[in-house]
Amino acid sequence: MTEYFILGLLFFNAFRGESVERWHSRWAMYTMIGIVLYAVSDEYHQSFVASRTASVVDVGIDSIGGLLSQAALIVRWKISRKIMGHDKNT
Repeated sequence: MTEYFILGLLFFNAFRGESVERWHSRWAMYTMIGIVLYAVSDEYHQSFVASRTASVVDVGIDSIGGLLSQAALIVRWKISRKIMGHDKNT
């Protein structure tokens, strides 16, 4: 799960590119699609390795790692907006 958390941060950063925006739902969606596809491909690969087994549960666990990375980015984004005074609720 930790590896997919880190992968989620890296995917998000890659989709964000040079944008000045800190967070956008589109980047998070692309990241989650990438995480799930990567997790599925990893389990598919494991089905060909004699000492490993493929599991749909593992895809779910890996995906949760990616989802947690996106949740962490949202929290960070909201905190930075509040600190900078850009929050509409203040």
